Formats: sequence, structure tokens, C-alpha cells
Amino acid sequence: MLTPKSVQISLRKLRFHAFIGVGERERVIGNEFEVSLSVKIPFNPEMGADDLEATISYADLYEVVTDVMTRPRKLLERVAIEIAEIIKQRWADIESGEIEIIKIAPPIPGITGEAGVKLFF
Repeated sequence: MLTPKSVQISLRKLRFHAFIGVGERERVIGNEFEVSLSVKIPFNPEMGADDLEATISYADLYEVVTDVMTRPRKLLERVAIEIAEIIKQRWADIESGEIEIIKIAPPIPGITGEAGVKLFF
């Protein structure tokens, strides 16, 4: 019988219009962002019994990300730290995680790509 050691729960490519950036214009007009998050938790045998209480609901994780993304900030790093801190406080059994926040159209003259940060916790 399979006995997994851990489970990774992921949310990928969540889209938000948010007011995050160093420039005043970014905090007034906003920008488009993409957030991906994953957390690793110990395997609980009750997961095999289809018990939601044995895991972390990705809807609850989404709620945390959404709440933090609505707060104007200057740095993506600060946003990622806030998300990670809330998640770790709410679910103490998380072994590790990562969050990536991408600014879809950074206001950098001539840039044709995206900008972002990835935080490991």
C-alpha cells in the first residue's frame, strides 16, 4: 500500500489587478499581476478518506492571496512576505512553500517581458 510522505497544494497563474509598485502611478492606476503559490504539507491518511479537514483547501489559500493583493504596496517582496506569514500562521503544519508574483507589464521603458519575485518559505 502506498504511504506518501507529503502533499503539495498549488494555485497557479492567478490573475489580479492590483496597486503595487514604487511609482505613484502604479499605486493609483494599478497593474496586472499573476500569482502562483504552492505549499507542502505532511501526508494525512484521512486524505484518502476524502476528508477536507485532512488537508488545506486551495479556496482558503486563494482567499489569503486575494486579501493581500488588494492592499497597495511598493514592493512585490513585501506582498510575498505578507502572504507567506499569514499562511504559516494559519497552517502551522506547512513544511515549506513558495510564492511567485509576476508584474505582467512593468513600467520600464523598452521592456518587452515581465518582472517578478519568488519567495521560498
